Amino acid sequence: MASRPTIVYLTEADLGQSMTMSEAIALAERGIEADAAGKVAGDKFYMPVGDRGFIKPFSGYLDGEDLAYVKTFSFFEGNPARQLPVTDSVVLLFEAETGLPAAVMEANWITGLKTGASTAVTAGRLARPDAGVATIFGAGGLGRHHAEALDHVFTLDEIRIVDAMPETAHRFALEMADGLRAPIRVVEAPEEAVRGSDIVVTVTTGSAANVEPEWVQPGTFIARLGSHQEVALALFLDADRLVVDSWEYVSSRIPEMITLITDGRLRRSDATEWPDIVAGRIPGRQSDDEVILYVALGIWGEYAAILPEAYRQARSAGLGTVIAGG
Repeated sequence: MASRPTIVYLTEADLGQSMTMSEAIALAERGIEADAAGKVAGDKFYMPVGDRGFIKPFSGYLDGEDLAYVKTFSFFEGNPARQLPVTDSVVLLFEAETGLPAAVMEANWITGLKTGASTAVTAGRLARPDAGVATIFGAGGLGRHHAEALDHVFTLDEIRIVDAMPETAHRFALEMADGLRAPIRVVEAPEEAVRGSDIVVTVTTGSAANVEPEWVQPGTFIARLGSHQEVALALFLDADRLVVDSWEYVSSRIPEMITLITDGRLRRSDATEWPDIVAGRIPGRQSDDEVILYVALGIWGEYAAILPEAYRQARSAGLGTVIAGG
């Protein structure tokens, strides 16, 4: 009987050495374009675990790749009381030729890398190219990846960081300062942070309307990326364009959208799907003054491009622990 293939375990530390933000942005763009061209298979669903939280299995495969993935994302709000993180992610990689497992990957770091890279690619196409001020709500890992990614794509004059815990925001600014081209400024008041910003990103785990439409200047690109309410309901109605990564997923998961759809104030025809813009089926930004609200929970192309390459680079560097086969 033929032996089963080697299965490798890759830790967060292993993956942290496997890929740069520059590489992730290029791969995210490749994955987004493949998705838009119909060259990525994938699916996901949300599995409630009682009333404690949910686990989201999430899969993808890019045509021609030698690896496919299944990623799980868990969200349990009560975990901090147990001194545990609210979210966690794990990836399984499978050989595309045989369907047999190749790797188990701790995936919190690479999830943040992918999300920051993906948002930066989207902003590169939908924000104004001369954007000078970016505001990030959320000073956790996702906020850090977004600061790095936006700093890479845009020549920014300033990055503003806002967090419900100001001490976390100040630590963010101190630790990130040397690695970014743009200066970082901690801002505690949401209105002050939003006014004058060209790009606004919300990556929080709280539930607060951090962005009001009257604070938003013409031409702003807003990426609303969290799981709870993050922006005012009115922003969905007042923005010039509502762009979603997938109407099917965000319409049933984003609290603001659920409320507006239930009230009959938001319809499918009010939104543009991001893959249609990438494929050229629908135009992207149409004027310098256009306010674009982008709502995303993640689709599969970016992961389908990034995860196999991160695995290959980690293995080329001799990283990882063989846990079966070999």
